[in-house]
Order: sequence, then structure tokens, then C-alpha cells
Amino acid sequence: MIESTDGEGVADPSETTPDLQALIGAWQEVQDDVRAHGNPEYDETVLDCVRRLVADPGGDRAPLWVLGLAMMLPYADRGPERVSGAVHDALDRADHAFKNRPCTHAEHPYEDGLDDPPHYLEDVARPLAHGDTDFSAIGWTGEQWACPRNIAGLARVGMDRLEPGSATDVPARLSEDAQDTLDRLNSVLEGYGFDAYNEIADAGSELRFVTSDGDRAGGVLVATAASWYALSGVVRERWVLDELIETLEEVPLDALDHPCAHGDDGHPGLPGFLDDEPDRPAIAADALTLGVHLGDDGGRALLEQAGIDLSLWLCPRFTAATARKTLSELREGREELFGHRETGHLDTRFLHADGTLAIEPFTALFDGHDESARELQGIWAARRHAHAADDHERTVLVLTAAAALRITHPGPAIALARDIRTLLRTVAETPRPQACAHDDHPALERLDGAVLRHLHAPETVPAPRPDAEAFGCPAHLAALAAAGVRDVDGWCGEED
Repeated sequence: MIESTDGEGVADPSETTPDLQALIGAWQEVQDDVRAHGNPEYDETVLDCVRRLVADPGGDRAPLWVLGLAMMLPYADRGPERVSGAVHDALDRADHAFKNRPCTHAEHPYEDGLDDPPHYLEDVARPLAHGDTDFSAIGWTGEQWACPRNIAGLARVGMDRLEPGSATDVPARLSEDAQDTLDRLNSVLEGYGFDAYNEIADAGSELRFVTSDGDRAGGVLVATAASWYALSGVVRERWVLDELIETLEEVPLDALDHPCAHGDDGHPGLPGFLDDEPDRPAIAADALTLGVHLGDDGGRALLEQAGIDLSLWLCPRFTAATARKTLSELREGREELFGHRETGHLDTRFLHADGTLAIEPFTALFDGHDESARELQGIWAARRHAHAADDHERTVLVLTAAAALRITHPGPAIALARDIRTLLRTVAETPRPQACAHDDHPALERLDGAVLRHLHAPETVPAPRPDAEAFGCPAHLAALAAAGVRDVDGWCGEED
């Protein structure tokens, strides 16, 4: 182990002839263990490579030592300061030793940056260790890889990874924090994320303290992408939307919303939810990816390289308009998902003057395709149940309410579900006969207005099909109610 790279008390590794292939194998082991950090054996492998480079930073084997450190860079970046600092110092020495040497190449591999982890570097290191020049498998020549300017460039890329901003003339890249944000939120939006509610609630949270146009524009787009997910019905807790709204309320809308050179119609349309803009470069094909890049120095450089006109996306007026629109949608959506649903106006539509159920308009809406209206009908049915005229009407209301829970995927709005659960819990807890005369009961999805009209007035309206009576079976209603309660408990939690 070493504490520094000044050579004091350290044996000169150049005095021995190393087994290069064994060294590369050790580097690869460190590279492949993507979760490791603070491993003493790995620390020594990294520091051994550091010592070899520091002993002769401009020597014949220095390119190989630089490649070794590049292979192990992700591990060193996760490691203690004495390891990452030693690597940074060694790479800095290599950069100074190689960067001013003559070169005839127009391009170099380092300009592509480094993957994380950079697995292909092993395919460079092994032939380079023996002077081979066939690098066709990875798209560059051996001369380009071994070029002093490329080795210096790789060293600077590594320095910038370990300490962003510590090296110049490096390819643009998304910062580690920005890449982590993009990866985590992408996982949530695609349905694979961990702790999705907190991830969505925190989206764009930097808006609470940012001042630059880039950071603000990026944060607004990230929060907008998260809002689409939050309003899709997947989020079942109000506080998530509350957090997003509070975040966007930090945007100084009035201060930003002043005339700009682009005019009212000169701003771009937002990209879609998940990579649905094939005409745009991939880096700007969806709102989340674009937003993360806009909010990051390296990301903005990458957008410019991809031909994106940043003046449009960073325009304060465009940012204000986007934030205002997203805020409006979040507030309306929060009320739709979690607020109290008014149903009193439906009384004039669904009740006769004498207060009895008007079955014809009621079932006409039930058979329609307006999902929002049918969900509201379900709430009205749940609230009406206690005032129903008779058991026939109560049967119709229970079936209508239970069916409303199954209209949308992944489930109805919380406000709707909880109102309906109150009714279904009462039905499920009402004592019922354990057995009935039916061999089987029909699926709720088969329920239609014709069946409801028959169940409402069985003496005067003929059954439209053989299973119509089974829909109103008390045992069937109890089973439907119990299943509905379980579903709502799963969506909303057992307590309101």
C-alpha cells in the first residue's frame, strides 16, 4: 500500500519484469466487480498500477499503465481519497509527459470518452502489451490507440472523471450525478424503479434553489416528465403530487415570462413521454432525457454536438410557459385523483320527480364509452345506495359501483375508489346465505344496461339472457363486494 505517489519508500516497479497478461487480468477483475468499493486487494491492484506509471510516466510502457488505470477508473472513483487521489496524480503526470509529443492523426479514440465500465479497454491492453497493431475489432488502429496524444487524452478523461473540471480538452459527457438521475427516473417511468414515489416527488427538486437558465429549464422538463407519470393513475398517494407542485411553484413565472426573440409560435413542442420522437436525436427524443441534459454542463455540450438549438430550449419564456402548463395539469389532476367528487348534479339526470331511479338514462350512460362519466356514475351509485327505494334498486347500484372500479387501468382515482369501497364494505359485511341455487356466477365484465334494467324491474322487464338473474344473486353480490374491497385496499391502503 502507498499513501502518496512521490516515490518515497516505494520500490521501483520498473526494476522487475511484470507478467503483463496477469496484470491485465487483475485489472479486468477490478473492472468487472461493478459494486466493489474499499476492497484492500483491489486497492493494491490499482496502486500497483499507479506506482508503475509514476516510476516512468513517459516511458514505453506508460500507455499500458494509463490503460490499466482507465480500466479500473470506476472502482477508483468509488474508492477512498488516497486511492482516487493517487490515480489522479499519476494520470496528470502521464498527460504532461505525452500531450505535447508529435502526432499525425486527425482523430483519437479518447474523443469518444469512456464507457462505464470501459470493458473494451481490455481488448486494447492485451495486444498493446505485446506490440500488436490489429485493433480492427474496436474500430481504431493500434497507432491511434498508442499515439501519445491519445494516451494523454485518456489520462485527462480519467482525471475529469475523478475530479470534474480538473482537466481541459476532454470530450463532453453527462456528469455522474446527472447520469444517476436519468437512470433512476428512467427506471421508474418504465415501471422498474425502486422507491418510485420518492423518485417522482424529488424530480426537478433543484428548482428550489437554481438560478441559471440551463438548470431551471432542465429542472422544469424533468418535473414535467415526472408529472405525466404521476397523473397517469399509477401514483396512489397525494403527497407525491403535492411535492411536484411545490417544486414547480419555486419557478419565478412572472419574472421569466417576458417577450423573447422567438415569438409566440417559435418555441418547440415538448418531446413525448418515453422516446417517441424518432425525428429528434436520441439525446432529445423524450422529455426526461432532454431535461437532464439541459440541466447539466456536459449535457448541454452534448446537445449542441447533436445539433440541438439550445437558445430555444433555454429560453426563459419557454421555461415559464412549460412550468405554468405543468402546474395547471398537476393541480387539476390532483383534484381529479384525490379531491372530493361532486355528484349532486346527477340527481336531475338519474332520478324521477318522485325520487325513484330513472333507469333508462342511468343505463344509457352505463352502456356508453365515456369512462370519466361512468366512474362518476359509480360514485353517485355508492352515495345513492342508502336512499334506494327497494332491494331491486340497491342491486343495480351495487353492481354499477363495483363495475366502476374496473373501468380504467391500473385502477380508478383514489377519490372514486374510496367512496365506492365504503359501500362495498357494507355489502360484504352484511350476512348472506352461504349457498345459492347457481352453479356459477357471470363475470362482472358481462354486465350491461339490459341486465340492469331487468334487475331493476324483474316483474315487467324480461331477462335479456339466461345468466341475468345470477348477477343479482346475494351470494354473488357479496363476493363482488369483498373482491372490490380487497382491490381498493391494495390500491389505496386499508386506511383512508
